[in-house]
Amino acid sequence: MQSSHTTRKDGSPTGSAREARRLETRARIFDAAVAEMGRSGLAAADVTAIANAVGVVRGTFYFHFPTKEHVLVELERHEEVNIVAELRDAPTGDGDLVSILLLLVRHVLAAERRLGPVVFRDMLGLHFSSTRPVEDEVAEHPLAEFLSDVVTEAQHAGRIPPEADAGELGVFFLTGLFALLATGVQDSPTADAVLGRYVTTIVKGMETR
Repeated sequence: MQSSHTTRKDGSPTGSAREARRLETRARIFDAAVAEMGRSGLAAADVTAIANAVGVVRGTFYFHFPTKEHVLVELERHEEVNIVAELRDAPTGDGDLVSILLLLVRHVLAAERRLGPVVFRDMLGLHFSSTRPVEDEVAEHPLAEFLSDVVTEAQHAGRIPPEADAGELGVFFLTGLFALLATGVQDSPTADAVLGRYVTTIVKGMETR
């Protein structure tokens, strides 16, 4: 039986070697697209320039990413996975909701510093845009899933009414946070106070009275 790691007589890769090459090309296109968006923004990002930077034809970009928006959605997923991993490893004040949500906000702001303001702004804006890929569901985001778990734990502890929908509360918090950050509040001298009030106001609205 021929190994999946061999090549054909014409030198073309087969099996897993071909898949590895495909994934490498996809990763290079992804990185080039993020860099182009960082320079030009989502709307002005040039797919031809992205393809040229990788040394592929324009159609290869669309083979891997149906639209430029798909690149941002994937980038956001990567960032959310990393943030959730950091949040799960961090001390959270015995499940204190305010502490957890403030820590989440700090991690999201750290993501802005990593990605740059242009990419971060476009990523936020995509949440409120009709061009967001239709197959992308907000409730499936790692951050939303994390918050749903946090709210559920708070319900078990009697801090939040058991009849509340944990998933909806998590999405509500994130949607409000993204809308607030889209205004550029994080660049204001009063950013800490404004974001702190947002967190405490949301938590008070969730908690059992």
